[in-house]
Amino acid sequence: MIEILLKILLTLVGIALGGYILFFGRRALWATLGIISLAAAANIGAVLVAGVDTGWELIDLQAWRLLGATAGIGALGVVLGRYKPDIAVTVIGFIAGANIALWLYDISAYLVTGVARLPEQATIWTVLTLLLINGLLGVWLVRKDRDEALILLSVLVGVELINDALGLSDTRSITAILLLSLALAGVLVQYAEYLRERTGDSPLTTPEPLASSVAYFQDLELN
Repeated sequence: MIEILLKILLTLVGIALGGYILFFGRRALWATLGIISLAAAANIGAVLVAGVDTGWELIDLQAWRLLGATAGIGALGVVLGRYKPDIAVTVIGFIAGANIALWLYDISAYLVTGVARLPEQATIWTVLTLLLINGLLGVWLVRKDRDEALILLSVLVGVELINDALGLSDTRSITAILLLSLALAGVLVQYAEYLRERTGDSPLTTPEPLASSVAYFQDLELN
């Protein structure tokens, strides 16, 4: 009974964390970096250390040391995001990009061991190379188009967290429809807020033709 309640609680926490950065990821950098750091550290530990697919499975394995380490990394992300927002943006780009690369782990493992007939250790080096390349790509994206990239990366990680928390099947069409709908909703909400902020920051100026007309009639009254 306790295990069932714990699973329900953790599922709700996962949905809450994923939903938060899905809809508010660009605005709350400290929370976004903390959540993304936590998710990425858990996934990397799960794939490269525990030999499972997602960080969520570390709970079932009772890998408390790995979970404790990931919680510590997430806390560091929160602190960095709170006090160093400029650095946090770059770190978010790298970590989110590297985390997304883990989606290619199964394909990479098959190509390396099944097709190329290389030893299993080569799979780890291949994955590490993909993590580095995708991380640098994420950094490039946030430096080139900061707000748009933050929206995209936070939406992708948010959807991933919700999917892992719910334990949805990757082979069912309803899963794809649900995740795509969530991603679209997240992009629309965050981009609409971004546009509102840009509109609010634009200075209100009097159009030049109107100003000229007012001055013209003032001159007539003086004459």
